[in-house]
Amino acid sequence: MDMLFRNFKYFLREGFNNLTRNRLMTIASITSVMAALIILGLFLLIILNVDTMANQVESQLELKAFLKDDLTEEQIDKIKKEIESIDGVTSIIFESKEQALEKFKQQLGDKSYLAEGLEKDNPLPQSYIVKVKDANLMKEIAKDIKQIDGVDKVSYGQDVVEKLLGIIRIIRIVGFSIILILFIISIIIISNTIKLGVFARRREISIMKYIGATDWFIRWPFLIEGIVLGLAGALLSVGILALMYGYALNFVNNRLIVFDLLPLSKMTKEMTVYFSLIGAVIGAVGSGLSIKRFLNV
Repeated sequence: MDMLFRNFKYFLREGFNNLTRNRLMTIASITSVMAALIILGLFLLIILNVDTMANQVESQLELKAFLKDDLTEEQIDKIKKEIESIDGVTSIIFESKEQALEKFKQQLGDKSYLAEGLEKDNPLPQSYIVKVKDANLMKEIAKDIKQIDGVDKVSYGQDVVEKLLGIIRIIRIVGFSIILILFIISIIIISNTIKLGVFARRREISIMKYIGATDWFIRWPFLIEGIVLGLAGALLSVGILALMYGYALNFVNNRLIVFDLLPLSKMTKEMTVYFSLIGAVIGAVGSGLSIKRFLNV
């Protein structure tokens, strides 16, 4: 145990000594990590907000089950219970003929006078407004509701909903594919940057190998160095991204009425956690890949 502790102290000391001995390479590596993660973060912020907007659109999608006119109160209640029992239905609201007419007048706006006189012989049907757990279930749920006795027809804008869901799927797939590609590019860039520092110490590594040092004994200080570089670059990138996102948030929220962007505090907290992990992993992997070829002496 005492030997492990002494080795760990040595690895830490050597890792931090490497950082101070090669200040230019340290600055270059941190800058590389920071730049790579800023680009990655910008795409991530855009994609997460687009995904949030897509979820908001999906949550607002609803279908209408129009009821036949000659139904009793008992039959209307029975239809409600049958709709509620369908898997995937989250809420159901009854809209009477009078409420439907009032809504129609509101939609007409200044031309609401066109609906005057319809109160006596209201042609609009009573209906149930149904919200579902997942927009992808709408087609199946609409089919189930249509089979209920007393339901005249079901409407949810099938063509529009299916096109919208298709666009949302494409955005998510493309977005996360870009993030994955940028993550791989970040590892390559940082690995090559760290490799320059390792190359400058290749003779030192060779000497350690010749005197009997194991690969892992040599590797650990470089891994610690890479993790520290990754963390430093990650935290700097989070700070810059938080400033940029704060300005963007104020600008967009004053102009975007329909959607709300993700709050700054939530994004900063999540970016700090995830980018610290990503930075540490990128730094460790970059160092590991860089030193591998110099261990084959």
